[in-house]
Amino acid sequence: MKKLFAFLLVAIALLIGINLSSSKAAEVIADIPENPQNALILIHGFGQDGSRMQAMATSFKDKLPDTAFFYPTSPETTPFRGHQWFDLPVYGTQMVDVKIYQKMLDGALNNVAVLQDVIENIHNELGIPYENISIAGFSQGGLMAVLTALTTPHPLNKAISLSGVPFVITEDFDTDLIVSAPQILLIQGDNDSAIPPSSINLTKTALESIGIYPQTEVIAGMRHEVNSSAKQKLLEFLE
Repeated sequence: MKKLFAFLLVAIALLIGINLSSSKAAEVIADIPENPQNALILIHGFGQDGSRMQAMATSFKDKLPDTAFFYPTSPETTPFRGHQWFDLPVYGTQMVDVKIYQKMLDGALNNVAVLQDVIENIHNELGIPYENISIAGFSQGGLMAVLTALTTPHPLNKAISLSGVPFVITEDFDTDLIVSAPQILLIQGDNDSAIPPSSINLTKTALESIGIYPQTEVIAGMRHEVNSSAKQKLLEFLE
């Protein structure tokens, strides 16, 4: 009963968007154990939704028994009725132009407040300290996880980018937006045809330029996915 009550409180709060910093709210699926001490937010990629990340996290729950899991779905939709955190103008080998990265970064910034609302409501409704909240994302969600963790006023625990769209700092990006320095893990496959494998180095360089030194893991043979090796690296980082 307690678990159900907690779920309803969080779900209602997230759906109505209590935090007025955002005019949009994410629909959120939640898996909440009794008396959770930690929280992990898992962010989907282009065309996906929260249920996709919930399915991916099935194997995590036994390893993280005191962790509440949250799977937000972006309020923005793609032309084919999927969901997106920002427009994805190109992918693969075309994703090498700084102007394209800047366009994606601008779009990502538009929805950071949506994820910050999720964080605020987890803290307020479940009483989980900010420093016990981690955030991870796949593809588009990888950039969203890193960007949200860097710009959230209350420092989070850890941020993980899984085959993520690269985070870059350009002349138009206001570095004053960066107010936190969480522990960050970047995971990338060396056989990824959607996000260039070199993207991990772009993100690493950008983070190091602002004094944040991420852990990086390149998974041999991994395509644009989160395979068992990537999941294991994520769990090791969280544990």
